[in-house]
Amino acid sequence: MQSERRSDKDLWRLISQEDDRPAFEQLYRRTLHALLGAIYKWTDDAGEAEDILQEVFLDLWEKRAKIKIKNEVFSYLYSMARYKIFDRLRAKQLTEKQLRAWTLVMQEEAVATTAFVEEELANREALVSSELEQLPAQMRRVYLLSAEQGKSIREISEELLVSPYTVKNHLQKIRKRLRNAAVRLSVLFL
Repeated sequence: MQSERRSDKDLWRLISQEDDRPAFEQLYRRTLHALLGAIYKWTDDAGEAEDILQEVFLDLWEKRAKIKIKNEVFSYLYSMARYKIFDRLRAKQLTEKQLRAWTLVMQEEAVATTAFVEEELANREALVSSELEQLPAQMRRVYLLSAEQGKSIREISEELLVSPYTVKNHLQKIRKRLRNAAVRLSVLFL
């Protein structure tokens, strides 16, 4: 449950440094559809796209201690997928000219997709910040203690001198507000 609120970078830290399987599964669920869609767009073969996706995540898990991700985790996964596709094309023995043309197309696509993902992340962060700023002071404190400091409901109730039920109620209201904000954001991108 705690990993649900963590950023991709926090999940990656847990995966690479602590071999955290639930964090890996959460990262997989977060990026699955976007990556699979991009891979399918390149391969035009659902079975091959799924195989490549599984290879990407298998490599990610097996090499997690060696991989250093400096920027966005999704961008790294996207690059891994591109290289997997490139390797498959090379294995099919395409001509050098075809490989160069494909590489140029992939580079242009990568720039466009990375820009979209970065814009999407910025929009989400701005939306969450905006929603958090609008919270009443006590609810904001509950959120910060829970999400940023990782404190339990009991710890928060003891620190703020309120009942655990109040803390739980605040967290439910916050989740509902953030979920509603996410729905509003997704409607903007339709």
